Amino acid sequence: MKKLLVVFAALLMTAGVASAFDTTAFQLSIWAPKMQLVPPEIAISGLKLNLPYGSNGQVNGMDFGFVSISNEQTAELSAQVTALQINLWNSTNGNFGGIQAGLVNIADNSDGVVIGLVNIAHDHANGVRVGLVNTSFEYHGLEVGLVNYTEFLQGVQIGLVNITTKSTVPFFPIVNMCF
Repeated sequence: MKKLLVVFAALLMTAGVASAFDTTAFQLSIWAPKMQLVPPEIAISGLKLNLPYGSNGQVNGMDFGFVSISNEQTAELSAQVTALQINLWNSTNGNFGGIQAGLVNIADNSDGVVIGLVNIAHDHANGVRVGLVNTSFEYHGLEVGLVNYTEFLQGVQIGLVNITTKSTVPFFPIVNMCF
């Protein structure tokens, strides 16, 4: 038990020192922004734990917990997440790349594998998405869900309801393809 306390104290001191720089390897967040080790504008390159809610503009590595929010912090720091991200709620007001799993996954732009009940990409999405509801403005890749909605599709949608509004056939059940 003493060893665990020493390791935890060392991590806390390291995080405090790292907050003077642009990035840190560890973030523990109870409630952002007041109750987390480093402020939201510090980039995380390593492990981010959201117990229950954390917020950082940039995350590279692993992001676990309940709620993870990545917002643009300043004009120079746009939201960017490149990670294995597993939370109940994932929201990136910017670019996401990697593997994302949660009940709700939201990003402006998404590249990679996204698995959840509701997956939303406000602009572009590339890769594979699996969920009950998948929405995007433009999608490139494979989408599997009960309802799949996009305006522009380059790929395959598999689901009960497949909608591609800017297509010659805007609705097609079961399988929809545009190349």
